[in-house]
Amino acid sequence: MRDARDAEDERLLAEDELGLLLGGWFETIQDICVARMRGPVGEDVAQAVCERLWRELKAGRHRDGRYPFRVIVHSVIRWVCKGWYEPGWQESELFDLDGASPDEAEAVVVEVTLERFVATLPTGDGEIARLLYLDGLEPGEIAERLDKKPNAVHQAIHRNKGKLREWLEA
Repeated sequence: MRDARDAEDERLLAEDELGLLLGGWFETIQDICVARMRGPVGEDVAQAVCERLWRELKAGRHRDGRYPFRVIVHSVIRWVCKGWYEPGWQESELFDLDGASPDEAEAVVVEVTLERFVATLPTGDGEIARLLYLDGLEPGEIAERLDKKPNAVHQAIHRNKGKLREWLEA
């Protein structure tokens, strides 16, 4: 499902306006990296993500339109965040979404879709949906982490499932 943002990204990429393209994504990249890394180190990770995207785009990668640029952004964010603390991690390795299996690529599309949906929810329901769908926590773990009653979490999950169905159909 492509939208106006995808069309603008494709235009900027076609016109080789890489600075504008990455500039339009910087705040999103930074917010996601800070949230995933749970602290200020996320700003360093965001910088590494932007540098990686810049190098790969300059090298001619990710320009075939096979995936929307947002999928590439979220894939690189996930890859850099995952490898940030791993010994022997080579930051200089190029990210290879093009060589990813269809299942891996589909998983990124699903994650990006869920992130976009969660962003539409009110704060409380959004936090529960993020923990459930993106962090993979069980309802009991969510209730404990958020200091909520399990029934309240289950009600929010039920509301969110209906909203997700409506959102996907729209």
